[in-house]
Amino acid sequence: MARNNYFKVSSRESDLFEQLVVEHIKIYGFDIHYIFRKFQNLDNLFGEDTISKFDRSFQIEMFVSNYEFFETQNKIMDKFGINLQDSVTLMVSKKRFSEEAAKYGTDTKPQEGDLIYFPEYGGIYEVKYIGSRNSFFAYEISCELFRYSGEQIDTEIKEVDDIEQNILTNIREFTISGVCGTFFEGEKVYQGICFGSSSWSATILNFNALTNAIQVHTETGTPSSLVFIRGEKSNAFASYDSLVTTEKKFVAANNDDGDELEKERATLDIIDFTDKDPFSEGNY
Repeated sequence: MARNNYFKVSSRESDLFEQLVVEHIKIYGFDIHYIFRKFQNLDNLFGEDTISKFDRSFQIEMFVSNYEFFETQNKIMDKFGINLQDSVTLMVSKKRFSEEAAKYGTDTKPQEGDLIYFPEYGGIYEVKYIGSRNSFFAYEISCELFRYSGEQIDTEIKEVDDIEQNILTNIREFTISGVCGTFFEGEKVYQGICFGSSSWSATILNFNALTNAIQVHTETGTPSSLVFIRGEKSNAFASYDSLVTTEKKFVAANNDDGDELEKERATLDIIDFTDKDPFSEGNY
């Protein structure tokens, strides 16, 4: 059956619907910072770029489509333990987004890999999918909790820029001599009477016994060439002759909920593999 020719949708009605969407989001939405990702050397096979930049952003209103704000939708047990995927789904007006993005000479629509920062809640989320199936006039943006992996961040938003400063640390290399024992990779090293009262401490990233060199990260304090470097677990010690700061950076692991749950699971293991007779209560 052909549609009724007496009823026609004009461009004016279409503009009205779009304005209603904009107004609805302005009333019930949140002011967020949208941060653009600038790729430097994109790996087309894996879709990753560890040296990408976040250096441009603007503020815009978005509507939270989730019933529960920042809900955890998936709890997956994999070979690495419990993996929690915190996610949120947002809606933003296509018209408003293109207007704000045009002021900064960036893409006029959202892109996967960009970031969204909520000032009220301190959450930083990464855009994973952009759809428009539920609205002709809005983008539906699916986001997951952002995990920092060495990107350069300079957005002029202090809370966002602090991520790089708090997680990314320099890797420094000590040339040592008079080595007694073997340092363990991953162990803490320190200078002082004991680790608890050390004047300097760090974590070993790499120990090369052939060249007598150790690379460390996450340092606390200032090292002294007059005091031995000691290993907390190995009890090895040595003095160092020189110290250089390498061009490499170390990304500290994110302490998220998954890490805490994995620790709890390890301490309260469900199965006791040391029990040779778990079923007969000693009668076997």
